Amino acid sequence: MKKKKGLITGFAGVLGLSVMLTGCGDEDTTNTDNENGGDGEAAASDSREDWPETFVYGLVPGEDPSVLESRWDPMREYLEERLGIEVEFFHGTDYTAMIEAMRAGHVHTAHFGPFAYVLANERADIEAFAMGINSLEDAAYNSIIIALEESEIDSLEDLEGKDFAWVDPTSASGHLFPKAHMINELGITNEEVDDMFGNVVFAGGHDSAFISVLNGDVDAAGVADFIIGNLEDTHGDHPNYDNIKIVSTTGDIPRGPDAYLADLPESFKEELEQAFFDMVDQPELQEFLSAANFEAGWIEATDSDFDIMRETAEALGMSPEELMN
Repeated sequence: MKKKKGLITGFAGVLGLSVMLTGCGDEDTTNTDNENGGDGEAAASDSREDWPETFVYGLVPGEDPSVLESRWDPMREYLEERLGIEVEFFHGTDYTAMIEAMRAGHVHTAHFGPFAYVLANERADIEAFAMGINSLEDAAYNSIIIALEESEIDSLEDLEGKDFAWVDPTSASGHLFPKAHMINELGITNEEVDDMFGNVVFAGGHDSAFISVLNGDVDAAGVADFIIGNLEDTHGDHPNYDNIKIVSTTGDIPRGPDAYLADLPESFKEELEQAFFDMVDQPELQEFLSAANFEAGWIEATDSDFDIMRETAEALGMSPEELMN
């Protein structure tokens, strides 16, 4: 199988982990608190009074929900112990559903694709705070156009008239970046990309688009490069798995961030951030981090890291409202 892994050499927010400092009282204050019957503990309790009783974490749609939840369950258990509250997962049917769930306050934090985050930031008032990575040099990934070896699709020009699968209208690596890539490489317009294929489908997930190519339901698809490795355990024995070839590869795409509701209590956001940054040091989470492609843990992310997504949308002539529909 032909694979290509994207590396990034310069990306805002990947120079180091965020250091969250917790305040410490001086010795005299601590002694006074103890003498007054634990006033320090009461203050700590008061600071948590406005925390959510149950913390709801949204997972990006991209694989079967039961498989995804099983993979992420160690993180849920870790957060429950670290935060001292119940943690639940939320699965949206697509990115739009996830954004609307956060907008309604049903989900406190979610892992987004980079462009879906930009939409959520505008529509749901959320803030990026962390980005899971494999290494400090790997804060980006690539979108790939895939086909089967026997398809005789060897270039973007060969896609003319072929049946093609995108992932989701708002997916960065499953639609927007590969589409912009085609526009730039072929010298055509947005509308001409839409018209160049025989039939076009939105598969709903990277796994579904990949499997559509495996099964011969479509001739080619645009997916994130990491989906090849993710599906090896479940679909590696498919007769066409080793016949997948990469036709073309986009430039670097920033990895999707974790983002929380902006109006969450500051004390909760600080605890949550530090919990994410500390995951890489937890022995019990190493298998999870590897399976989730976050072997280097989480680094700090800010909203400005995703300005490139806004610029790509502008180049495509697409507004957030159009992408939401």
